[in-house]
Amino acid sequence: MKVHHTLICFFFLSLQDGNPEVTKAQILHYGVIGGNFKAGFTFNSPGTWKMFCREQCEGENILIKTTDVRAQTGRYSIEYENNVLSVSISKLTESDSGQYRCGLGGSSSSAPFTPFVIFVAEALLDGNDDPAQLKHFDKETGSSLTVGCSFKQAGNRKMFCRGECGGEKILVHTEHVSAQRDRYNIGYVSGVLYVSITQLTKSDSGRYRCLLSGSSSSSSREFEVTVTDAGPSATTTGSSTPSLTWTGSTEQPEGAASAVLLYVIISLLIIIILSSLAVLIICIKRKSNRGLRTRGNSEGTNMEDVHYENCTPGSTREDSTYQSLHPATRDQDQTYSTLTHHT
Repeated sequence: MKVHHTLICFFFLSLQDGNPEVTKAQILHYGVIGGNFKAGFTFNSPGTWKMFCREQCEGENILIKTTDVRAQTGRYSIEYENNVLSVSISKLTESDSGQYRCGLGGSSSSAPFTPFVIFVAEALLDGNDDPAQLKHFDKETGSSLTVGCSFKQAGNRKMFCRGECGGEKILVHTEHVSAQRDRYNIGYVSGVLYVSITQLTKSDSGRYRCLLSGSSSSSSREFEVTVTDAGPSATTTGSSTPSLTWTGSTEQPEGAASAVLLYVIISLLIIIILSSLAVLIICIKRKSNRGLRTRGNSEGTNMEDVHYENCTPGSTREDSTYQSLHPATRDQDQTYSTLTHHT
């Protein structure tokens, strides 16, 4: 049977504990790698602004924002007609798995939004593979895995099991088009049963089976998963699917960045203050040393230039620098010292 790659199905899910769950009025879609996704959403009233976003409609998460009835940006396109807003993604990749929303309103700020989730299957098992070569997936902890199981015959009972389908090994089973239990989801559309595991842990490693049974026959597909710790040390032979965790906001954690920036600013201020103090101390020391040298030179010059002389009449400067003062010539009101010149 030929399986169309454009798959549209409307399921219900909730958003609890960071994982998609099928209990509230959210919409869940499935697709296959390399295929195309298209879904239409009906709004109660017409609007001018049309928006298609990844998670919250902020910044780079806005895929398309337009007032036109048609618009395209890369692999994303949007079309509006009769209150129905259709959004499309071409050539799906594993990284396209995640949370989306589209909105229609009179302004971009007041437009009501409809959230939905896309699971992109990493492989489509059709039963034509060599049974001896079991399909294997290498995943990292915290990531998600979606596998599509294609069946030729119709069936009303769907199961997703850990190993054999019996007892506690049955993870999810339903006769409806979709079901969810804890981290496990199944959805059925156009002959393909999609099974998903979110928030993978190392204990999820093992063999799994998806089964579709009718009134007279049943068929199953099997695959194996190995989950290793995330990080540079983890070695995987396949690519990992982004974790389908509802964050509720696209704001980046600014606390750590702000703390680092604060530390850098404080460090720079401390360096500037210490440098300034060092320069000030050096300048004060230089000024102090210069003052001491100037005072010393001034005092030395005075001592060299001052001569004590008291020359009697008729004496010359060349005869002696120091002259003897005769007692008869002394001023009785003054005190003199007798200076004797020795040769």
